[in-house]
Amino acid sequence: MKLKLKKGDWIFFLVCIALGILAERSFLHGKIGLSYPVFITCFYGVFFWRYRSFSFTNKKLGLLLIASIWLLSLSFFLNSNMILYLLNILVIPVMVLIQLVLVTYPIQNQWHRWPFVQKIFLTVGAAIAYVFRFVMYAPKLAVRGLEERKSATIRKVFIGVAISFPLLFVIVNLLVSADQQFGNLLGTIPRWLLALKIEEEVLRTIAITIYTLVIFGLLQVLRTRQPLPPEPQTQNEKMAWDSVISLTVLTLLNIVYLLFVVVQFQYFFSETLKEGYTYAEFARRGFFELLFVTLLNLLIISTIVTYVEKTAKFLTLVIRGLLSLLVFFSGVMLYSAFIRLFMYEEAYGFTFARVLAHSFMIFLLVILCYSLIRIWMDRLSLVRFYIISAIIFYTLVNTIQLDRFVVERNLERYSETGKIDIYYLNSLSYEGVEGLMELYKINPDHPGLSDLLLQRKEELQYSEESWNSINMSIRSAEKALRDLEIK
Repeated sequence: MKLKLKKGDWIFFLVCIALGILAERSFLHGKIGLSYPVFITCFYGVFFWRYRSFSFTNKKLGLLLIASIWLLSLSFFLNSNMILYLLNILVIPVMVLIQLVLVTYPIQNQWHRWPFVQKIFLTVGAAIAYVFRFVMYAPKLAVRGLEERKSATIRKVFIGVAISFPLLFVIVNLLVSADQQFGNLLGTIPRWLLALKIEEEVLRTIAITIYTLVIFGLLQVLRTRQPLPPEPQTQNEKMAWDSVISLTVLTLLNIVYLLFVVVQFQYFFSETLKEGYTYAEFARRGFFELLFVTLLNLLIISTIVTYVEKTAKFLTLVIRGLLSLLVFFSGVMLYSAFIRLFMYEEAYGFTFARVLAHSFMIFLLVILCYSLIRIWMDRLSLVRFYIISAIIFYTLVNTIQLDRFVVERNLERYSETGKIDIYYLNSLSYEGVEGLMELYKINPDHPGLSDLLLQRKEELQYSEESWNSINMSIRSAEKALRDLEIK
């Protein structure tokens, strides 16, 4: 396929070079902070300028994704949790790719189907192919537009430069021999070149080139007119599960879960299962198993709701009733896992992973409630809700300061029990450092606390911050550390 570039494409390529330089400055100069929301804002500004006359599709979900992407990028500026920091470095580019394909996909409201996933991979392949053709043919296209006289002039300039090199070598050596001051002046040039760190600059130039080509290739490919995907298969070819088999599976599952729930209610409202176990031991024994079973039940519910064949009205009602019972049992198991984890936190304290698991169980509860509604309302889509709620959940996890919540719960636990793990708080983000300072105000004689804070204060003397690494959480903790007087 022959590459065709118009004047507007060349202007856009220059804009992409500027974006590539901004990307290199944002992501390859120390820890990422303010630079990420700045880059995302500039990137989408360029995107909407380039696509100003484009007819977008799937606009509502597209706007949700843009808002989510921007909030996730803003977390680099506001929060300092290292786990989410590393995770978002991978998640945000994937979400940007999905959002760009989504709003340029020629089919409305089909983003929850497999052809859309195929379209994402095809887009990546097409962008790579476009970049390859551009690298191969762009220099020829750039020169082709020049007049013959200008082309000849450029060739003569290169010939003159090639002839001048040997002459300059001889003349410069003679002048250095004639004047020592001139030699000293030329001697400063190698030192200046060494100060430039040529190897580092070459690597940064390569990074800018890669960023530029990736942005240019992807946005150029998505802007081309795309053919409509083939029509979906007829309903006769759709996979269907036998209703009697599904009914049998659901009946057996509900019998097992009924026995489990009876045991759980004995535990909740009596002392039967407390004998022989501490709360922490009992919590460890079943949390992950219950969580896994709940996820498995969600998969069973969504599969049966989607693929079970439509039969007699009575049989359909029975299946829906058994599915509703399965949702109820799943809710009880989720509540049991929630209680077990809470007991474990009471015994050993709060951590980021445990609070994250609690928030994930709340997310699963929302999913279960919607699944119950979907069982009785055929027009609703489970997959769409799962995807949208997952996007919102992940964005909320990054927006809400879970580390701050962990610190506050541990300080409350310390006031009640006198137990706290200062080394875990120190391993958290800078919200943990602020928690250590709050603990120091409560009890400055806590073993090892002053040493940890002094160590943190010493680290401040060697910290350097550029504009791209600005982070409000770090700044707030560092200011409080400087103002804190340690005995």
